[in-house]
Amino acid sequence: MNTNEITGTLSSVLEDVTVTPPGPPHTYFGVAQRLLPAIRILAEPSVSAWAMALLSAHTLECLLKAYLSRDGSDDRLKHQQTRHNLDGLWRQAASEGLAVPADPPDWVVRLSELHNAPYYLRYSTGINGIVTPQPALMASELVALLHVVDATLLQA
Repeated sequence: MNTNEITGTLSSVLEDVTVTPPGPPHTYFGVAQRLLPAIRILAEPSVSAWAMALLSAHTLECLLKAYLSRDGSDDRLKHQQTRHNLDGLWRQAASEGLAVPADPPDWVVRLSELHNAPYYLRYSTGINGIVTPQPALMASELVALLHVVDATLLQA
């Protein structure tokens, strides 16, 4: 008997399977799409607003970068001033035609302050507390933005 042999039965159901090239914009969009179910859970009352803000900021960054890299290149998004600047990414996406207001809403501005350097959401260095945007608002706005970005990527 071979001791390295694995035997058994496997049953699996694949849902929402999408095969795309392993690069931008698909990788950014895929991360955002996979994080949204957790964001919906974290948006519930009495769940961690901090975790919700951290996950929402990363999801927003991925959605904006998916739109901005729709030509298949994300080189311009890797500069120090651009990488985690949600306010700047939002404004850039709006100026390039993403169907969002030119000025980011307050929740995006606040997330940008927390997500960009000095990265308060990740490290909380030098602070005693953090005020985050309202979780249910972030969740609903991120779902709406995902649909807008998805529709744009399908047209590309």
